Amino acid sequence: MYTKEFKEFVKNGINKYFIGTGNPNSNILLIGKESAISKDDVNSQEWYKKNASEWANHIKNNTCEVLSYEVTEDHIFRKEKSWGKNTWSKYQMLSDFIFNKEKKPNYIDFLENIFTTEINDAPSKKTSIANKEGLNERKLLFKNSDFIQHFPVVVLACSDYIKNNDKVREIDDVFGVKFYKEKIYTEKNKFFLHYNDDKTKLVIHTRQLSSNVKNDLLEDMAKIIRQHLMSLELF
Repeated sequence: MYTKEFKEFVKNGINKYFIGTGNPNSNILLIGKESAISKDDVNSQEWYKKNASEWANHIKNNTCEVLSYEVTEDHIFRKEKSWGKNTWSKYQMLSDFIFNKEKKPNYIDFLENIFTTEINDAPSKKTSIANKEGLNERKLLFKNSDFIQHFPVVVLACSDYIKNNDKVREIDDVFGVKFYKEKIYTEKNKFFLHYNDDKTKLVIHTRQLSSNVKNDLLEDMAKIIRQHLMSLELF
């Protein structure tokens, strides 16, 4: 049920680092900034810390996380009146566009076809106060992980947490790709395409997917992802 690459990633992560959530056998990896968990949210902090151990149990028992569910009225996404604005609802919208699925109100099932993790292994309710000291270590972990590297599609929805510019080529270095082109909608709504030499890996770098991300951006990004997977006969 699980690849040896994922098993190794989980084994090495127990009591050390966050693994992620979703379907580890999927073809799409979504990497966000950090989990939006406040320090006083004890239950969520505990869930985060146990993530690798929970995955180890799933591997042992040949089970999996719950990958689809209704976002009920008592769910934190609804209680904070943030469904439709928060990151996971944008992930859901992107997934609906990729797989041409009809939108279901207040429902999550993007995890069935996507695996998601964070580039910053330090949960924080707000990016502005997040501890970012471990970013370089996390990037090195991703670079050296066969599991992370196997995805044919990687969406870096983490803005300037990882960079490609005239001086720093972190995306190229970590994922073995080169810049191809950019698509700009507004100053804060744009994405950048990268491919490896044989065009078997697509890496998209964009902003954090949250409240004011444009639907056009998500829809265009989805078309490119779908076309890439079709070219590899994975769709």
